[in-house]
Amino acid sequence: MAVDDDAGQLRLRMFAFVALILFGALFTRLWFLQGIESEGFQAEAEALVIREVFEQAPRGRILDRNGRVLVDNKVVDVVTLDKSVINDLTADEQQALFERLATTISRSGRLTKVETIRDEMLSADYGSFDVVPVAVDVDSSLLIYLGERPDEFPGVDVVSRTVRTYPYGSLAAHLLGYVGSVSLEEMQAGNARIDGTADDAKIYQLSDEIGKTGVERTFEASLRGVPGVRYVEVNNVGEIIGERTEFSRTPVPGDDLYLTIDIDLQAEAEAQLAEGLAAVRNPLPGGGEDDIAAPAGAIVATDPMTGQLLAMASFPTYDPSEFVNGISFAQFAVLNDPENYNPILNRAIQGAYAPGSTFKPFVAFAALEKDYLGPNSPIVEARNGNIEDNHTYELPQCRSDFEASDTCTFTSPGPNPGRAVSYTLIEALTGSSDVFFYKLGAEAFFPEPRGPDGDEFIQTVARRFGMGSTTAVQLPSEASGVIPDRAYLDAGFEEGIFIRDGDLWLAGDTVLLSIGQGGTLVTPIQLTNSYATIANGGQLYQINVALRIESADGENVTEFLPRKLNDLDVDPAHLAEVERGLLGVPVSGTGESAFLGFPLSTWPVAGKTGTAQVDGKADTSLFAAYGPVLPGRDPEIAISAVLEEAGFGSAVAAPIVRSLMEMFANDTLPVARTLDEVATEDPDDDPESTGDQTEVAE
Repeated sequence: MAVDDDAGQLRLRMFAFVALILFGALFTRLWFLQGIESEGFQAEAEALVIREVFEQAPRGRILDRNGRVLVDNKVVDVVTLDKSVINDLTADEQQALFERLATTISRSGRLTKVETIRDEMLSADYGSFDVVPVAVDVDSSLLIYLGERPDEFPGVDVVSRTVRTYPYGSLAAHLLGYVGSVSLEEMQAGNARIDGTADDAKIYQLSDEIGKTGVERTFEASLRGVPGVRYVEVNNVGEIIGERTEFSRTPVPGDDLYLTIDIDLQAEAEAQLAEGLAAVRNPLPGGGEDDIAAPAGAIVATDPMTGQLLAMASFPTYDPSEFVNGISFAQFAVLNDPENYNPILNRAIQGAYAPGSTFKPFVAFAALEKDYLGPNSPIVEARNGNIEDNHTYELPQCRSDFEASDTCTFTSPGPNPGRAVSYTLIEALTGSSDVFFYKLGAEAFFPEPRGPDGDEFIQTVARRFGMGSTTAVQLPSEASGVIPDRAYLDAGFEEGIFIRDGDLWLAGDTVLLSIGQGGTLVTPIQLTNSYATIANGGQLYQINVALRIESADGENVTEFLPRKLNDLDVDPAHLAEVERGLLGVPVSGTGESAFLGFPLSTWPVAGKTGTAQVDGKADTSLFAAYGPVLPGRDPEIAISAVLEEAGFGSAVAAPIVRSLMEMFANDTLPVARTLDEVATEDPDDDPESTGDQTEVAE
């Protein structure tokens, strides 16, 4: 029994010893975890963060009034670099990677320089965690080639994204505008305008694109889609270790924008403008010096009854697709070079030109309202409604106050050169008599008391018709033009631009103003709109370029209705008298030769030529018109053409407008072709090559 008791006590001691060792190990481990490693675990847990990764949404398409797509999107492959990976490489490793990558991309067909890759990596547009695009629209085979060599190309990936495409090439480039990388200022301003907490917030990132010019810029808020968002878990060294897919959001495409323009009319306006400039620029057969540069110009067409823009051409132009893969500084400088006539400048809304004789109808309205052509006229010879044009006019003020000089005498060949003829207002408009309007300016308006209702009444009427202020077309950077008066001289004198102030407004200033010279400046879109206002009986509209906005699934989001700015309450008798003068221009006036053969009997056109002098250069050629002018029928189109350094309005601008009106009237505008259609067309199908031309119906 004693032996059994000893063995039991021994087993108990061994069990107690083993238990003591196990509990000791357990307490030691607990002490280690809580006392030694707790700070490390806490730091690691705090290092795990949720990061938002945004994905750009496709922009909305841009279409013409008939639903033809002018700007679309396409999916392309883009080579990217992950900055969080690249920044961990040494400088030598980065250089070697950039060289391998540039060589590989170039061999695939997309020429890429090492400097380009390095510049993109160093760009301040990207943060340290961003993925940087370095080559856009690359061959899809790069996806496999680079994907199979992660050790050779660390941090390099090929992803898909959408970029802008232009089915009609450069057509309507100035109107459409282009998109480019958002700047820091643009990003901050854009994000400040939105509620960043909203589910559909269109938050900008520095790697995003934004509309820079044209309707791309004006309608940025609608065209831009809602970015997609991924929420990824990132550790303290920037590695993605998980994704919270339950919170992810897929991108939502932007809304489609329908414009008021007709791409067929737009295409023909651009073609006619370019051909008209080239024709007058070419030396005449037989040789000789040709000092007509004819470098640039613009055409604008609108619907007079709604203010809708139908076409807007500006020459020289540019190709917006040049911006798709990022434009170089050198290329951008060329587009903005004055020596290259600033191809990126939209002359239709930003070009300011002396209107010349196209300004005379508005002087006529002012004279009629003041009753300067009748029994009460302050001009004795005008009391029977006529003023004599002997091609030379001398200011009466010079006869009494100054010795006659060049600044006192104004000459003009005018109609019927070589003999003096008395003209009514209608005849003076049709024949474009300068002397008739010189006399009105100097002897009727200038002697009136100072002020907008006195000696500056021409300016008052011109402003009523929309000159001197923008047309509010939905495009950025529209110029306002200039209708000079004393306040204008005062402002320029204060800024050191002019050597005299408004107190020194002279009779000669009013004389030059009366024929659209002397500092008077209008934009082509203003000129068209002012004639449209005559056409519709005195309703001044703001110009609309947008027709409607639709969501990607076809729901109508916004419709743009006509924006009538003012009813000018023009006296119908005055309107009829001025219009009779303008109707005579294509029939027997300064536009007669340009409109020979035009069906004026069934589609009457009212218009006015203009030839504006420019110091040191050839004259600016202008023509503004509208039609048809028929009882009981609304006018359908107003057009103006302005060609720089191109010569007489009757010889250059008028034929261009006539050609456009003829095709518009007869519904024979050629159908504009896309780049794909041009590339695949059969030359035998070209109607111009077969002589299959549509005849004009009289």
